[in-house]
Amino acid sequence: MAKTFISVPIKLLMLIVSALLLLAIGFSILSLSRLQEDYQQFQERTLDQGQAQFALHGDILRSKLNVWLESFSEITQLSQQNDFTIFAQQLAKQIDGLQLNLNVENVWLVDDTNQVLFSTSEIPTVAQDNIAQVFKLQQPSHQIYCQSSCQLLLSLPLLNNQGDEVVITVSASLIDMLYAMKTSLNSDVAIVSFAVQSDGINTNAKIISASDMALTQKLLHLNQQASLSAMLEQGLQSDIAELSYLINLLPLANNNQRAFYLTLIDDVTAFKNKNVKYRQQFLISLAGIFFVLGFFVYFVARPFTKRLLRLSGALPLLSNKKFDQFRQIKLKRHVLFADELDVLTNSALDLSYELEQLNIEVEQKTKELENIAMYDLLTGLPNRNMLNYQLRKSLANIGRHGYGVAVLFLDLDDFKKVNDSNGHGEGDKLLIQAADRVRLSVGRMDLACRFGGDEFVVVLGNLTSVNDAVNVADILLAQFKEPIRLGSSIFYVSTSIGIAYTELADEKAEDLISHADIAMYEAKDNGGGQYYVYHQEMYQRVARRVMLEAEVRQALAKKQFSLSLQPQLCAKDKKVYGFEALLRWHHPERGMISPDDFIPILENSQHMIELGYWIINRCFELAVAIKKQGLTDSRMSINLSAGQFIDVNLPKYLHSLLIQYSLPAQTFELELTEQTLVKDIDRTIAMMDELKSMGFTFAIDDFGTGYSSLAYIKKMPIDVIKIDQSFVFGMLENHADYQIIMSTIAMVKNLELTVIAEGVETAAQLRSLSENDCDIIQGYYFSKPIPEVELFDFIHTHIQGGYWKTQVEKQAITTASFD
Repeated sequence: MAKTFISVPIKLLMLIVSALLLLAIGFSILSLSRLQEDYQQFQERTLDQGQAQFALHGDILRSKLNVWLESFSEITQLSQQNDFTIFAQQLAKQIDGLQLNLNVENVWLVDDTNQVLFSTSEIPTVAQDNIAQVFKLQQPSHQIYCQSSCQLLLSLPLLNNQGDEVVITVSASLIDMLYAMKTSLNSDVAIVSFAVQSDGINTNAKIISASDMALTQKLLHLNQQASLSAMLEQGLQSDIAELSYLINLLPLANNNQRAFYLTLIDDVTAFKNKNVKYRQQFLISLAGIFFVLGFFVYFVARPFTKRLLRLSGALPLLSNKKFDQFRQIKLKRHVLFADELDVLTNSALDLSYELEQLNIEVEQKTKELENIAMYDLLTGLPNRNMLNYQLRKSLANIGRHGYGVAVLFLDLDDFKKVNDSNGHGEGDKLLIQAADRVRLSVGRMDLACRFGGDEFVVVLGNLTSVNDAVNVADILLAQFKEPIRLGSSIFYVSTSIGIAYTELADEKAEDLISHADIAMYEAKDNGGGQYYVYHQEMYQRVARRVMLEAEVRQALAKKQFSLSLQPQLCAKDKKVYGFEALLRWHHPERGMISPDDFIPILENSQHMIELGYWIINRCFELAVAIKKQGLTDSRMSINLSAGQFIDVNLPKYLHSLLIQYSLPAQTFELELTEQTLVKDIDRTIAMMDELKSMGFTFAIDDFGTGYSSLAYIKKMPIDVIKIDQSFVFGMLENHADYQIIMSTIAMVKNLELTVIAEGVETAAQLRSLSENDCDIIQGYYFSKPIPEVELFDFIHTHIQGGYWKTQVEKQAITTASFD
């Protein structure tokens, strides 16, 4: 038999109707609505009066200014003058009087060609627009102008005897207007600005001027979180001590950054006290009503709450998957009329059956997903999750079986070039074949994983020594010596391998992987296609590099770096060719650190690029200073690192410095090592061509010590070859070094390039190099590198008219020092 349904809303409706009847009696007694209406009328009346008073006093101020300007033009007989010179001179004499009597802050006189005939300050944009409007409409114009303060801006056109037109513009302070409005309205008045697009007052509010500054500051401070839009629409009531104030805002002006408002502050304490009295009466009545209503609701709703509590106590059993226990609880009741709670109970019972079936399916799917989560979708190899799990197991087995565990970290060399040249599709195919080779190279009990990207990790267990891991590494290297065929394409891809071995059961899995990763980068940095076994010195080198990177950043911030400059002289006439800038680091704890100690470590670091840009900028500063010393033809030689030279921002940065310091690019010679030149031939030539077109010259530093090749020298726009000091040092004792230097000079001359010999320390070396047509000499024979703080004293002492002083040269021959 179907039960009659009476819904819970109908049952509660009777309670609501009863409550509304009681509340209607209370509201009929109280006249809160009338009080609110009176308050709104007071606010509207205050706003209307404020607007009227502001307009009235603004007209008065404008009228005073207008009368004064017209009277002044008549007194100075402007209409009888042929130009505005006398008028401008007389106007300048009246500025103090205008400021004292009319609060005029600025005066500008502009003719119809926009030439400023007289000005007390720079003309702001808004004043320029006002002046243009007057010229266009041929009538006076005024507006309120606010920047750091609010002023009345008035522009008036005037004519002289020749019919030439000029516009005189004055800006007057509104301070006297505020005090006049306070007297008229019997209210405090202020001008306040807020940041544009800011809705809150908080720290964006600034008081420009106020009739009662202390009161205005307190009110704004107390209402820091108030909404600006709400204040504009409804005003804002605020209490200080026992007094209550109403704040209303009237828009004055705005610029791109701030909006300015006329703020009216009225004492509404009487309204508030009346409102409080009415509310107290209302609350007392309402408390009695709700006491009666609450007792009635409790009596009626108690059965509903009991049933809800019983059901809510049983529902957690579903979350704990105790479905049978949930269904054993007596939730149903036998009544004549059913309601929503009965429907909810039946739905909960049906839900228990559905959740039980769903739980069975979820458990099955979870097992499948766990299996998927452990394997890489592209290669089918185990992924990082499986790696961490199995490696921890292998390390735990060390304590039971006593065998060692090794991790081999593989990274494919130059894989990025395959992706860039052939696309990611071909790259993925290559990774699949690489994964197969890794899988075939390890035993059935070992684990081969894809770590990510082109990186693979192999875990070897049950090892007696690290040699067992080395044997597997040899197999892997042999596998990757064979080309990889993808369709019609053939790829030669080698791999760099890092090996980390341990026999400690408490070794952490992540540490072992990290050690193998460090060893792998050691192998890659030494040419790739090989393996390296991790040892503690590798970690120390990494730690030292991280420490140096941090110290370099701090050193830049704390200005610990400086430059020393070594002069370069023409071999024939000892004319100053230029200076080579050499980096120096004065560490506060370790003293002077040689560039050889930190530049090789940081060569490819981003910090080195940042440091390089600092060096370049400093060289430009020094180049300007050197030219001021009279060495107008000297060059500044700047050493660039490999990472710095291929940085895409380098040409733009150099161009900006050329403009900033007004220097020609020919002032600078960019030094590159041979290793930098051949690192990426195509990118290097493109960069050199771009910088060459700007006017920079290039020098090969330490020529003969690296990858010297006539082929790339012919390809590249090189201007200077620098013979390394290692050859110069032994040229007179070692016949081979001597022949190398002579051959190099002859070759460079045939190529019509300039040759510089570094490390010249004796007169015999200088004489031999000069006789064999060496162009430029650099070395301790003339001078060691000079700290930049001592450079100008050095120039005054040793250089005259752009040439090395002869007496100083003779003295250097007998007292040459080796630093």
